[in-house]
Amino acid sequence: MHKVHVTVYYSQSLDAVFAAIADHRKFLSGGGLVCRIMQAGAPEKNGKGTVRMVRAKKRTLIEEITAFEVNKGYDYLIKEVKPPAPLQHHHGWLEFNEVDDQVRVDWHSHFTITTPVIGHFIGWLAKRQLEKVFLQRLNYVKKNL
Repeated sequence: MHKVHVTVYYSQSLDAVFAAIADHRKFLSGGGLVCRIMQAGAPEKNGKGTVRMVRAKKRTLIEEITAFEVNKGYDYLIKEVKPPAPLQHHHGWLEFNEVDDQVRVDWHSHFTITTPVIGHFIGWLAKRQLEKVFLQRLNYVKKNL
């Protein structure tokens, strides 16, 4: 299993940072990604039960928000990959914490590439790429708040 974890600090308010990152469509669009909400959550439209489609150059991910607490964090799970890929997504989540006069956002994702023999190496490469993508998205929010 591979574990991705990146952290970014923000000088804006917790309310503003959480609102920007919890707006899945805007947060996950740009830099080669396009996000569309396939099903709104309840009671928050971006909350628990939201199903989002995130399209990258070679793959489309269907993800579900599995837990959601305003200004605390949310969890997600990749339910489907198109075209199919040898990926088992275990858990992804974002945590929001106030630290001194800043907001700390931690983005985690745990996954396994199930290809025999070379799966671990492919997973290692995917982990490195995901770290870059996660940091790009979080830094995009930082620059545009």
